[in-house]
Amino acid sequence: MQPTLTSSRLLLRPYVLADAGDVQRLVGDVRIASTTTNIPHPYPDGAAEAWIESHAPGYRARQRVAFAVVLADISELIGTVSLIDISLEHSRAELAYWIAVDHWGNGYCTEGVGRLIRFAHEHLSISRFVARCLARNPASARVLEKAGLSREGFLPKHAVKNGQFEDLLLYGLNLPDRVQR
Repeated sequence: MQPTLTSSRLLLRPYVLADAGDVQRLVGDVRIASTTTNIPHPYPDGAAEAWIESHAPGYRARQRVAFAVVLADISELIGTVSLIDISLEHSRAELAYWIAVDHWGNGYCTEGVGRLIRFAHEHLSISRFVARCLARNPASARVLEKAGLSREGFLPKHAVKNGQFEDLLLYGLNLPDRVQR
């Protein structure tokens, strides 16, 4: 069963179906969708429910995990931090995240990503983290850098977003205990 995590200001908890309306409203903001590679705009009806229902099987299979980012003091859902493409064999995972527009610039994403990295290392033995972001999204790049990841690459015109090819930045982090077997 997926645990609930805490940090200084946040609660990272499993999503429940009752969160679908908030997810739909938050990621339905074009400013969220335009800064990510995988969130469409408009956000389709039913997509939040389907996404939330995929979480428990993904976690049980140790293939992915998504946490609702909640402000601990007022219990407000403000975003997501996730691990996708988990490979236990290779002790690695890819980070993904979004934060509601009204909460940009407060360090919540960096705090959530940092707590997720600690969880993945302690409970899943992940020692290599990777992430991608749109090259035109410097705020996302700053989140990764503040969380300890370093830029490792640039993929020109690698993804299509809204009919346009987009450049991606690649980031990575090898934790100190990642050693050759």
